[in-house]
Amino acid sequence: MGNTSIEKAGIWADSIYPTLRLEDKLALILLGQPGFTVVDPLAIEHLDIKPSSFTRAIVDIRGGFEMGSMPMPFPDEKTLLVCSPESRDGMIRWLADTFARSGVNCFLSDIVPLPSINVANGDEHPGALAMSSLWIPFRPDAYSLNAFYAEACLVPSHINSLLPSSLPVINLPQVGDEKGISMVAGAALSVRQVLEDGKLLITNDYTKDYERLLNAFRDRWLDEDILVHSCRNALIMKYLSTETHYFFSPKLSEKELLLTFRRVYESSVSLFQPHYKKLFPFTQLDMKVGYYTKGMLHGNNFVRMADNYIRQQPMLLHPFRYDLIFLLSDPSYYQSVPLEEVIKSIRIYYPGTSLVLVWAGDPGNLPFSAWPSGLDGMVLAPSANPFVWEIMAQVVFNGVATSPKAPREVYGYLASMAIHCDVTRLKYGLPEEVGLSSDTLALIDKIVEKAIKQNATPGAQVLVARNGVVVLHRSYGWHNYKKKRLVKNSDIYDLASVTKIAGTMPVVMRTYDDGLWALNDPISTYLPEADTTDKRDITVRQLLLHQSGLQASIPFHTEILDKSMLKGDLYSKKRSSTHPYKVDNNLYMNKNLVYKDYLISNRKDSLFSVTVAENVYLNHNYVDSMYYLVLASKLRKPTYLYSDLNFILLKRIIENVSGMSMENAASELFYSKIGSASLMFNPWKYGFAVMAAPTEDDQTFRKQTLQGYVHDQTAALMGGVAGHAGLFGNANDLAKLLQMYLNKGEYGGYRYLGAGTVDFFTSAHEPGNRRGLGFDKPEMDPKKDTPVSRLASAESYGHQGFSGTMVWVDPRYNLIYIFLSNRIHPDSYNRKLSTLNIRTDIQDVIYRSITKP
Repeated sequence: MGNTSIEKAGIWADSIYPTLRLEDKLALILLGQPGFTVVDPLAIEHLDIKPSSFTRAIVDIRGGFEMGSMPMPFPDEKTLLVCSPESRDGMIRWLADTFARSGVNCFLSDIVPLPSINVANGDEHPGALAMSSLWIPFRPDAYSLNAFYAEACLVPSHINSLLPSSLPVINLPQVGDEKGISMVAGAALSVRQVLEDGKLLITNDYTKDYERLLNAFRDRWLDEDILVHSCRNALIMKYLSTETHYFFSPKLSEKELLLTFRRVYESSVSLFQPHYKKLFPFTQLDMKVGYYTKGMLHGNNFVRMADNYIRQQPMLLHPFRYDLIFLLSDPSYYQSVPLEEVIKSIRIYYPGTSLVLVWAGDPGNLPFSAWPSGLDGMVLAPSANPFVWEIMAQVVFNGVATSPKAPREVYGYLASMAIHCDVTRLKYGLPEEVGLSSDTLALIDKIVEKAIKQNATPGAQVLVARNGVVVLHRSYGWHNYKKKRLVKNSDIYDLASVTKIAGTMPVVMRTYDDGLWALNDPISTYLPEADTTDKRDITVRQLLLHQSGLQASIPFHTEILDKSMLKGDLYSKKRSSTHPYKVDNNLYMNKNLVYKDYLISNRKDSLFSVTVAENVYLNHNYVDSMYYLVLASKLRKPTYLYSDLNFILLKRIIENVSGMSMENAASELFYSKIGSASLMFNPWKYGFAVMAAPTEDDQTFRKQTLQGYVHDQTAALMGGVAGHAGLFGNANDLAKLLQMYLNKGEYGGYRYLGAGTVDFFTSAHEPGNRRGLGFDKPEMDPKKDTPVSRLASAESYGHQGFSGTMVWVDPRYNLIYIFLSNRIHPDSYNRKLSTLNIRTDIQDVIYRSITKP
């Protein structure tokens, strides 16, 4: 609201004041207690609110309303006090706009009538929070939140006994720097001084206090001249709130309103630790976490959200070594059992474990007079609704930032221990907060449902993240077409060739950063066995670009067959009694398959020690033979040809230079530290097979439905761990790895890769070859096929997998897209996922959902 409007209001006020009677003046400066306690402002839209009378400053809207239309519980007073000014302003802006649409252009706000704060008597300010009401005149336009304000004070309860020689005083509480009509800090003031300073009076009993004030002036205990400034301020507000044209901001949608609420709750959570403790923030999550729950109605929400960040142990503590224990509690529990006794008990059993109290509810109920011995940190929030518990988990793991500014009025002695933590990990939020449209993203459901309905895949997982916020993480369908087990977000998929960028490339880039190999070195530098072959001069760079000249693949799984035992050819173009197994369109396989008995056994021993599938074991000597077969294969011209053989050799190279197996290197250097619970090779080894979506019903090679065993035949013969395939995982854990890439090698405040390394490897390097070093990229030539949406930027990168997977990162738009499916169940020749363009159609929707750059 510009100065011109205020000047006009002042001129109007000066013209009106001389015409007012004493009764009018008192009606102007006396304000009834507010209606901010209205539960549901949306209900105002359905009320018939009459314009205020001339001498009244506000329409009386103090009636209570139901909460039916609120997206979540309205923030309580303490939440509004401790939340960020920006989020509080957003809430006030929405409230004021909602009121203004109904003709109520200013209102009185009980942001803080708080009871006396008592953090176990640790820090009290008597009377400091007795009242802190704000009269907020508001013009909901793009220029100003609060254009004009006047200060207000409570009317003394004994105003009827005013004496000229001994006026009662008004103790003004200390409040924050608020706009609008505000309670002002200061010493005790007389009623005369309050009115001479232009302040207004707030009353709990309008009629009674009006009569008392009127009598005080009529009986000459107070001089009418002292009302000039207060009345002028009230008239200006009256003019601005009723005579000025209002420019309404666009009405918030339900999702935008939900976001407004969420921001208040997110910024109301605080993190505390003494200065001598160094627990927060967690930079690496390779630790064991346990939970101890006492009280709380919604503590499970904390655990479920924490599960997005770190592998969990069961809810009940067991005799086990924990690195960190969260004690979840709220005011409903501590009154029956002293919380300090619980802390002591935990310490007895877990003396070396870090212990963090997670408390949702009034901080004034914390039963501590000082920082409890044995506690390493606290996470506190004034509210205790389910969403707040989720936010506290995100705060703990740095998905949501915290402020060191914790109000002393609420937290007492703890305020000085509040710490700031930046966002360093994925957050789980709403599309609108990162400039995406929920309504547009909802089209993804229809695309995936179409894929399932047309048997392109029995189920799928989809994840979308932007600006570090996961805005869609959803599972669809079933594990198989029998429809007995629904897909969950925690289920894992065979990632197939996504292994290249999620399993092999992290270790490749790490060893590159460590200077263990050079791009233009010949592979014979690191593979001595290649020195006597025509592959000796192939460079590591050529392997990464798929320009080595190696063949596209070698069918190792047919090499282990005893073809002398076959009756007829191995393959036939027609189905017959001898060739009943369909392996591709117009291609059938001989049923009389027999393994070479010196290569395959159904019993595991020291010789047959490589697990290929359940009850299928390979002679371990054959693994080395496969590498030699690659080196002995026919060499083409060094032009682009996508080949798994390149990554088979890359795995061998990085293991030689690092001295670690690729599986261990990926797990120890990356997966465990980012908090991955699912990225792994051979999930059957770790009891995760039941969580794996099944792939092919392999009736020819392994003679079983594969679940938890890698589908790729070559990777299976290599023991499930190969450079080109073998990795399993879910969308959530893949997102952590991809966010690390998007953050240029950093995640959780820990640097995994050099700042320029990811950019270098994910850039195109050769004319005519769209690929980066190990990473696939979009084809920018419109005349050529592209593996992704045409809307993807030239900077984007990712990979697809044979099993029906796709991951893609777009730095230009700060986007991550993950699609996982088991389209090869039960038949690997099912290509409907590609012919229906399911993966790229979903990606098109994501780009079209962008509403803000």
